[in-house]
Amino acid sequence: MYKLHYVLLLICGFTFKLVSAQSPRPNIILVIGDDMRFDTYGPTGGPTWFSCASINRVANEGANFENYFCVYSLCIPSRSSIMTGLYPHSNGAYDNISTYNSSLPTIASILHGAGYHTAMIGKFHAYYTPQPGWDYWLSKYGETDYTDPKFNYNGTTKIIYGHTTAIINDSSEAVLAAIDTPFFMNIGHLVAHKNIVPEPQYDGIYHNKAMPIPSDFYKYPKDYPSFLYERGYYLAQVQLNDDYEKYFEGVRSIDDNMDSIFSILQSRGLLGNTLIIFTSDNGSMYGEHLLAGKGVAYDPSIRQPMFIRYPAWFSPGTEIANSIGLHVDLAPTILEAAGIDATPYHFQGISLHKQATGELNRNLMLYENIKLYADEGNDDVPTPSIRSVRDFNYKYISYQCQSVTEEFFDLTTDPMENTNLIHDPSYAVLIDQYRNKLDSMRAALSDTLSIDTLEKSCYLKTSKKFNAGDLGHTGDIFHLRVSPNPVQDEFFAEFFSGESGNVRIQVYNNLGQVMYDVQSNVQAGLNEVPLNGQVWPPGLYYLRVQSGDKVVSESMAKRAVVN
Repeated sequence: MYKLHYVLLLICGFTFKLVSAQSPRPNIILVIGDDMRFDTYGPTGGPTWFSCASINRVANEGANFENYFCVYSLCIPSRSSIMTGLYPHSNGAYDNISTYNSSLPTIASILHGAGYHTAMIGKFHAYYTPQPGWDYWLSKYGETDYTDPKFNYNGTTKIIYGHTTAIINDSSEAVLAAIDTPFFMNIGHLVAHKNIVPEPQYDGIYHNKAMPIPSDFYKYPKDYPSFLYERGYYLAQVQLNDDYEKYFEGVRSIDDNMDSIFSILQSRGLLGNTLIIFTSDNGSMYGEHLLAGKGVAYDPSIRQPMFIRYPAWFSPGTEIANSIGLHVDLAPTILEAAGIDATPYHFQGISLHKQATGELNRNLMLYENIKLYADEGNDDVPTPSIRSVRDFNYKYISYQCQSVTEEFFDLTTDPMENTNLIHDPSYAVLIDQYRNKLDSMRAALSDTLSIDTLEKSCYLKTSKKFNAGDLGHTGDIFHLRVSPNPVQDEFFAEFFSGESGNVRIQVYNNLGQVMYDVQSNVQAGLNEVPLNGQVWPPGLYYLRVQSGDKVVSESMAKRAVVN
């Protein structure tokens, strides 16, 4: 009650003229989550048990851009690219300790100049104090606190007591109920930035659900950048399970916010003339090759949801899969909806609407991560500057290390980016083509930042002996024995389980590739599960058995048969 009372005081202290007539120019609501993955929701293949009907509704009643990415997977640079329509190398937000050039035109300043009423609620991050173009400003300070956060309210710093998500939800809904048309609202959620604290009503509701643990929950065996495992990464599946549980419980509250947005727009008669955009600043790694966090150029880090509901543009259930959408596209998209010519602003993006109609198309993207300092004081310290190009078929990544460090993935056969082909001679010509494409993209987008010269002491780990520790959490949790060992064509996984239920049995080769993966129902006590390795070549293998959050591994050998 105190929190809602406080929010109402904030709204009462700032006057909006409420009118009933609907403006012919569309209202615009931009909802930006934090570190939210693209594969969370119904339209993007999220878990069937996860309830997010109102977020899904944006896509189901509008458009789902299936290939949508940020241009820099880090909070300030990514959000700055949205607001300015420019890459961070062009707008000045080079990292999480820089901000975009405040003299640049932004979505807010352009719309405000065209007569729009503007409001920013939640996480903006690039700036905490009010910026040009905003009539209403309630910006959360940068700390990732989920309780009693500090905000800047129209130039005054205030602590608002309560849960951060509830404060952002209540504030945005109160503003939406009062703001005059046409309006532009940016709602920036703190969820799903770690360490997530769900609202009390959702804390623990997904505790017994099967989390989407990736099938590549193991270290890269070879040909990977050396800094990857100098950053934070997962040591145990139980840790990943807990993070995922909090993730979904946190996003559930954003769905509540979306539900209220629909209800308020409907009650005001504005739903049909409001452009609703739902996205995230960037994605995040959740256990792919044990990795955690963002910044890297792998798809889970750079890919986001992009749902747009606007009946004037999109019929329900529209899916756009033949063009690559980027965060720098949002500024020209929003200006097009508002009837404003984007040409004078020289954005580096193109309208998503024009991509959907086929008027414009993008089939190649540039990704960047700029590191100007040897020590940035966070988990990203080992990460070098990164440049990457990606199309629908391949991805090339170049790291600014003291020795040549590159990756190349064939997305047509390896969409999970498990195998770096940079040393595969059959791809040599193609790799050279993508090196040239990267150079061309950087030139076309004026990526010539003279201060981006730091080379970090990273390198490509070209060979590595795979071992049981690379499979995640290991140890003598429940007894495991391979019999016989060395194995013949047929052998047994013998283990003691403390309870009945399903276990997952996997076999990896010495390169970390999965050779066998099956679920087996076992009884409490001693179990003998028959396996067959007849088609496997001689060599060293690793057996991995998982029961709930308990994992144990054992090495085994298969010898060549001598006649």
